[in-house]
Amino acid sequence: MKKSIAALHSVSKKKSKSKIQAVNRTAKVVLAFVLIAGAGVALRPRIELLLASRARSAYFERGKAYAPRVLEAIAPLPPELREASGLAVSRTQPGVLWAHNDSGDAATLYAIDLKGQLLAKVAVANAVARDWEDITYGTCPDDRAAGQQCLYIADTGNNDRSRDVLTIFVVVEPMIGGADRSHPRVVSARSFRYRYPGPPEDAEAIAILPDGDVTIVTKGRTPTISFFGFSKADIAKALTSNEVLTATPQGDSGIVPDQGLGRWVTAAAMSPDGMTLAVRTYSEIFFYAPETSAQGRRWRDLKRPCFLGEVEPQGEAIDYLDDKTLVLGSETSRGRQGMLHRVQC
Repeated sequence: MKKSIAALHSVSKKKSKSKIQAVNRTAKVVLAFVLIAGAGVALRPRIELLLASRARSAYFERGKAYAPRVLEAIAPLPPELREASGLAVSRTQPGVLWAHNDSGDAATLYAIDLKGQLLAKVAVANAVARDWEDITYGTCPDDRAAGQQCLYIADTGNNDRSRDVLTIFVVVEPMIGGADRSHPRVVSARSFRYRYPGPPEDAEAIAILPDGDVTIVTKGRTPTISFFGFSKADIAKALTSNEVLTATPQGDSGIVPDQGLGRWVTAAAMSPDGMTLAVRTYSEIFFYAPETSAQGRRWRDLKRPCFLGEVEPQGEAIDYLDDKTLVLGSETSRGRQGMLHRVQC
């Protein structure tokens, strides 16, 4: 009997030992999985950074195939334009460029020349600079300024897409001639407001066509970068009625937004002959031709992108100097002063 009890105890001990060993093995396996998973979580940012770096390197290598024929620095921007976010070339005052800062500045326009010299500061009355992102030059929208040219200032920045209604200010182009350029200048703005037909968008690009119609290009915070627009007649009406316009969709740009590659739209410009719309991102320029379809205004991709690389890491401005030559502007970034560049693609 004692031997049987001892045998039972022995069997029990063996079973207990086996169970303990099994539990220990399971615990080791679980611990190994936990350690591997933890290592994966810890290494994930580095892996993602490595993959992003490789993708960026490949993108920049491919971009060399469509580099511009001419890309040269013209001049540094004046210190007053640390956050230059828009450029418009005057067509009536040779050598004059109009510029403005991004958010954080007063409602002020800066006249500069191609040497980067400040020619004049112009306060814009009846305007608020909440998030000015671009400026364009063209025909005034109504008879009130018949025969004059206007500047359209896009207060359309909407980083968190919380603004349902955006504003575009319209001012008659100031004349800056005369000996006393230091004399304070003031120009009065009118404005029209608009919303998008769908959810709010962030946009940093505006251009005006020869017929006075206006086009907006969204930045890329949504899966598509799209065109929207307003007719000259609707703008003229809204300037006096205070009506909030609904932007008319004008199609998809075909640009695939990618912040890591600098592929967010930051400015646009219409060529003087009205044949080509240039749309810039931080690293490229895309070109489109205006078309009229059954759905209204559309933009046809000319399939000849122009690669800028990292010449302007914070490049946010563009306009045509002539039908073949563009001028670019950038914010001060990464310790580099904002610059003007001349480009022929």
